[in-house]
Amino acid sequence: MFKYLFLTISVVLLVSVFFIVFSYSAESTDSQSTTNNQKINNNLGKVLIIYYSLSGNTREIAMKIKEKTNADIYEIKTENEYPGSPMIYITAKKQMNPKNYPKLKNDNTMPDINQYDLIFVGGPVWWYTVPAPLLSFLSQFDFKGKTVVSFATHGGNYGKYFEDFETKIKNAKVIRGKEFKKVLKTDRNILDNKILDWLINLNI
Repeated sequence: MFKYLFLTISVVLLVSVFFIVFSYSAESTDSQSTTNNQKINNNLGKVLIIYYSLSGNTREIAMKIKEKTNADIYEIKTENEYPGSPMIYITAKKQMNPKNYPKLKNDNTMPDINQYDLIFVGGPVWWYTVPAPLLSFLSQFDFKGKTVVSFATHGGNYGKYFEDFETKIKNAKVIRGKEFKKVLKTDRNILDNKILDWLINLNI
């Protein structure tokens, strides 16, 4: 009888502990989710994001900025798709010459930048600098004195991306932004918190 009673009490205690741990875990997850989905309220004004992405890393950052700032977004696209590896590296290298910049799709969806207070512009690092599709865009577009925040994604070394970006962009007040390494392999919560901290502390 005592053995049966002891077994019953043990089961009850285990169930109780499990319930408490599960409840705490769920509460912590919900709390963390709320924090990570927090929007920025530091008066950035009306925001636009312009980005180029090939493999999805830069798109991930652009979408997270959009979530947190309620920004409008514009994706730069090339007329022709890039070849697979290893030819993409050769093609990308050749296109670093202004005469060889890739042609971009003209889909007439580019918003009027005059209505925006702040513009984020980003792309992946190719050959340690700004990728050819973004260079092509910057060569054709005038930012007319707008405040621009740059950002970049890369696999290990962002090289001269930010310096080269500032020399190529036309008539913008550039705020050097953030570089993000191996975005799609980074823990979502860590990435979210990094972006949130960056946006909150932007010195506009």
